[in-house]
Amino acid sequence: MNDKKNRTNTTLLIFLLAVLSFLIATAEGIVYYREYDSFFKYLLVLQNSINAFGFKASVTIKDTVAFMEQNPSALTRCVGYAYCIAVFTAPYCTLSFVYKILEKLLRFIIFFRRSKNCRHIVVFGYNSDVKAMLNNNQSNPKTTCIHIVTTELIDSEEVYQLNRAGYIVHYTDILKAAESELHTLLAKTRIETASNIILFENSSIRNFSLLQLFRLNDKDSAERIRLAQGAKVSCRCEEEGIGRLIAEYYNSAAETDAFYDLELVGLPELQIHKMYSDHPLHTVYKDTEIPLKDWTVHLLVAGFGQLGQQAVLQAMNLGVVSDSNRIIIDVFDSDINAKKAVFLNQLSRDTFDITDSCVTLKSDAADGLLEINFFEANISHLSFYDTVRSKLDKEPYTYTVIALENIDLSVHCAIQLEELFDERGLKLPILMRMDTDRRLAAYISADKRSLADVDLIDDRSIVITLDMIINREIDRIAKDYNHFYNNIKLITAGETGIAENAAEDPETEWNRLRLFRRSSSKAAAYHDEVKNDIIAKLAAENGAALDQKLEELIGTDGTLMRYTGYAWQMNGTEKEVLKKLREDSFAYGLASLEHRRWCCYMASIGWRFGERCDKFRQNPCLVPQQKLMETQPEMCKYDLMSLMARYKAKN
Repeated sequence: MNDKKNRTNTTLLIFLLAVLSFLIATAEGIVYYREYDSFFKYLLVLQNSINAFGFKASVTIKDTVAFMEQNPSALTRCVGYAYCIAVFTAPYCTLSFVYKILEKLLRFIIFFRRSKNCRHIVVFGYNSDVKAMLNNNQSNPKTTCIHIVTTELIDSEEVYQLNRAGYIVHYTDILKAAESELHTLLAKTRIETASNIILFENSSIRNFSLLQLFRLNDKDSAERIRLAQGAKVSCRCEEEGIGRLIAEYYNSAAETDAFYDLELVGLPELQIHKMYSDHPLHTVYKDTEIPLKDWTVHLLVAGFGQLGQQAVLQAMNLGVVSDSNRIIIDVFDSDINAKKAVFLNQLSRDTFDITDSCVTLKSDAADGLLEINFFEANISHLSFYDTVRSKLDKEPYTYTVIALENIDLSVHCAIQLEELFDERGLKLPILMRMDTDRRLAAYISADKRSLADVDLIDDRSIVITLDMIINREIDRIAKDYNHFYNNIKLITAGETGIAENAAEDPETEWNRLRLFRRSSSKAAAYHDEVKNDIIAKLAAENGAALDQKLEELIGTDGTLMRYTGYAWQMNGTEKEVLKKLREDSFAYGLASLEHRRWCCYMASIGWRFGERCDKFRQNPCLVPQQKLMETQPEMCKYDLMSLMARYKAKN
């Protein structure tokens, strides 16, 4: 609101300057034309005052100087000097007025050209990340209207360019307003009919405060803004503590109809996900004859800031390709102890064996091996490369992430590691952070001589797009997984079910979920790209074609589940289906793989074994596959959801 007040004050100042300039020009005209007849005198005075605003005053500065020399009185000189200044201020006032008229005219034209059913999107914040989002925007301004709500005073030329591109800028600090003023202050943003609200301030705390301006459910304050049905709020948050606060706040509406869909957006997470999507962790094993169980993921991470930590966390989910393959992650940083302490704070000691230099997922929490080793090392020192050589003697690396903030150090590290791997005959992805020097990044991407095996982690200006925020494909897949889960739950053992059982709307189901359950479905969706590479191979290793196995297991006459056209119905009792699952090596292998992936993911976000309790992050399913089939056999069918997704897409 201070910025809006400043803009109002600026407009008032220009108006007062224009009035003062007009009065001074009038005074100069009265003095200059005092010898003329009254009728012509007033006409000439008015003409001069008007012309002064039109860049061509009738009485020029040269005329004024000559007149002051002929009439050297104090009044003549004071008015003359003031007039010489007014000759410049008057045209400036004219330019400001014309600019504002053109700006309003441009807004009117854009508004007039927009469809009556225009989609409104409201973005809170105006920083480098928002600018990148708008620069990458491909939406049609005729059908999509984007409102920017900011407290930052934007340069007039930049505002004009934004208006020209179809964006509307609103200056207000909404957090300083009373709840009773919210509707009035945000009326012009069409926020109550907007399809998307994007909270992208730099501060996670500020974004959380903005989130609380919207009604969460029927129990919330009626003075807060109620968003349109189906509206989605994307809230940027990169702080673990604030993220938990937001989750608890939104989770208070769980099992009720939340008035909007909420997604927490972390930019480092998006960068790393795109990296693993473009360059999968198992790249070195693709198109080889090596069995899935032997696909050891040996990841080297240099730099343990936010990007480095995300590389580790997502590898714990995306590195799973079988129920027994090994995942070994070596992390190097010159300040490893401090960063490790923060990282380990989100893991449970009940789930991991934690020592000073190593973290290992306990064998009674999941199948396979998951191990994270921490090394304090200066990347520029020889000792770092000596450690890498010693690790290579034991187990070849299969993937490298250089997440250092120092560009010089990153390039040096990439060159040294590439040479070191070449000496060993290793060809593996080397991904390097390079988000502060786009010229160097373009050179590295184009020149494949010195850094042939090095690719760049896309920086925020590339990753952040409006479409990625509001139409994320990963959300759709995650909602499908949740929808499948509910369908299976509806038709289970001992129930006849309905042949045309249409479940609830996926959006409604999604809005009733707690945030951690949404993130679990998203983790499964992230892993879908990995399954695209390994499910067919898993079927081949078990002597079958994938399409044939899909129909055999979960088709209309499936041995495990029958597809009704809308949902799946168990083919027999829980016990019978479990027995058939054990006997089919492909189905059992996929279920074991998916269960292990789920366990690794849950472990990565701090869950542990125990009686079901979301508050204390406990789940009785956080056990190896064999124990799950003994203690929670009714849960095993959910590990086949990825097959169901593929079957439904195929048909």
